[in-house]
Amino acid sequence: MKTYNEEQFEIFRSGGKILAQTFEVLEKMVKPGTSTLDLDKAAEEFIRSQDATPSFKGYKGFEYSICTSVNDCIIHGYPRADVILKEGDIISIDVGVRYKGLCTDAARTFPVGKISNAAKELITITENCFWEAFEHLREGIKPKEIGAIIERYIQKNPKYEIVKGQETYEIIDNFFGHGIGEDLHQDPLIPNYKPRKKVLIQLTNKPIPAGCVICIEPMITQGSNKNRVAGDKWSVFTVDGKLSAHYENTVIIHEDGAEVITMLESF
Repeated sequence: MKTYNEEQFEIFRSGGKILAQTFEVLEKMVKPGTSTLDLDKAAEEFIRSQDATPSFKGYKGFEYSICTSVNDCIIHGYPRADVILKEGDIISIDVGVRYKGLCTDAARTFPVGKISNAAKELITITENCFWEAFEHLREGIKPKEIGAIIERYIQKNPKYEIVKGQETYEIIDNFFGHGIGEDLHQDPLIPNYKPRKKVLIQLTNKPIPAGCVICIEPMITQGSNKNRVAGDKWSVFTVDGKLSAHYENTVIIHEDGAEVITMLESF
């Protein structure tokens, strides 16, 4: 796992600030009648105006600057001119910024106008998963321990128990958080649940050192976590058509805690 020094942390923080400001720009646009392609264009324009670049654009052939995932789209949603936000939707927006050679990455799920109480609850619990894990971050924590913390938090919710025909919360278990730095994705792999398969247990068993920079990104569904990749080969949807939410921040690991760098407030 690569570690960074204080001079590099300052670059990360600057990139994280640009990313957080991008969310401010986009949040004002999240309203009925806006297309997800409009959001993408606004994000790219703002990021480039800050002498940074959108790190998603061109990554493994991805054509856009942000991911826009509406309702039952979990992650990697393609911005499109014909996807128009409407009252009651929720949209997960995932943004990556490269600034002076270092990347930051974060995601938020926003309401579009007035949304249902169930959708509000899903957004809140997904965000809370991140903050529950954040409270335990420090030098030496293992990625598998981060996943176990998130899973325990979800299991405490009364909707976790699977009852046929009812809404339940489940954790997406085939996409992960990650280390970040010169590359958008680098070691370590950060699961959102307690790993059970031997290979994944081994991959996530190494302690995270101080100076490592990671992204924690819980993805929680309102129903089954089974998912499918759309024909664009990027957008990932729930199989049952139920809502999904996503929340992510880039975090610097310190000896005695951690620091979120993709919010305008300091943590």
